[in-house]
Amino acid sequence: MLHWLSNLIAHNAATPEKQAQRALGELRMALFQAEQRVLDAQLQAEYYRTRIAFCEEVLKAGIEQVSDQRKGQREAITHDLRPNLKLTTSQ
Repeated sequence: MLHWLSNLIAHNAATPEKQAQRALGELRMALFQAEQRVLDAQLQAEYYRTRIAFCEEVLKAGIEQVSDQRKGQREAITHDLRPNLKLTTSQ
């Protein structure tokens, strides 16, 4: 019994390789989470840059001109997305 117990302990002992294997999964998850936080921070920074640029435009040109410019940009994008769209009826 004692021999069996010592073999069991020796087999399940925390070797550096086993510790490294266990740590690898945890480290990969931590890296993934850190990368996600970086992406979230980049999106948030871009959002605030866009808001600041909009407010600066409004201060310089006024809301009417900024609104008209953006409306024109949206219409141009819509037309570019569907340049050859034709509606037909099926018979």
